Order: sequence, then C-alpha cells, then structure tokens
Amino acid sequence: MRDLKLGNIQYRAYGSDFQIALALAIGETFIELQQLEFAIVSYLTNLAGGNETYEDSFDVFASKTFGNLIHEMEKHEFLKPLAADMTTVKHRRDFFVHKFLFHRYGGELTSDDDYEELVRDATNLGNLFAETRTKFHDCLIQNAPLVMFAAKRDPASGEWIIVESEFSKRQPT
Repeated sequence: MRDLKLGNIQYRAYGSDFQIALALAIGETFIELQQLEFAIVSYLTNLAGGNETYEDSFDVFASKTFGNLIHEMEKHEFLKPLAADMTTVKHRRDFFVHKFLFHRYGGELTSDDDYEELVRDATNLGNLFAETRTKFHDCLIQNAPLVMFAAKRDPASGEWIIVESEFSKRQPT
C-alpha cells in the first residue's frame, strides 16, 4: 500500500508495485485517448461552423462514435488521408476500451511477467494515441481553413511555442 498526497487530498494505492504500475499506465493511456478524441471533436466543431452555437455543435460531435468521427473527417478533402490512418487507430482504441484487460488473460493476473507485458502494451497504446493527436493537430495547423493558434512543444528544446495556422498566415492584415 502506498500513500500519495496531492494538494490537500491524500490517496491510498493498494496492490503490488506491478498492480500500481499497471493502473498508472492504463490511466495515462485513457488520458491520451481522451485528449485525442477531444482534439478531433473540437476541430470538427470548428470546421463545421454552421448556424448552431459552438456548444450545440460540439455536443453533436461529442456524441458520435470514433468511427463516425472518422466519417466526419472524410467530409473534408484535406483530412481524407488522415482519416484513412485513423482506421488503424480506431481498431487499437476499440481493443483498449473494450478488451484490453481480458483479451489474453480473461481473469486475474498471476505473474509479474503478465503485469509487465500489460504495462508495456498500455504504454505503447498511450504513445500511439499521443502521436496520433500530434499528427492530427499538425495536419490541421498546416491545412485547415481555420484561423487558429496552438501551443506545441519544440522538438529540439522541449519548450512550449505558439504556432499559428498556415491559413491565418495567408489572411490579409
């Protein structure tokens, strides 16, 4: 058992080091997946424009399945190549959400090797979701007909920089 204090809240984590590591890896992977899905929903909402309020339009996209979000991406010519790549990510996402823990074991894990393999698999999926979000984000910044600014890590320095969309750079001032 481990105690962890964050601010004024104290958490107690139960289990072996491997169980705690697996819980952490799964949690981080869910966060990466949520950030990917939020990015897709947010950008599609902006691309849709329309007569609805932003909140109503956001709610429409947020209620869609990942597969339906891919279909929405296909409606935009510049997103079609990315939508094709998203199909592989969708299969990995569906596996993670619906089958990850029970796919191979179907029950309680018994060895440290089982835990280590799942931690590695969860981490790899989290990295895939993070890389996909970055790829999606970069595609939108370069190609979307939207005026937008975004924060992005500089690969060389690791510092956060503000990036302006190519579309906004082309707008007359």
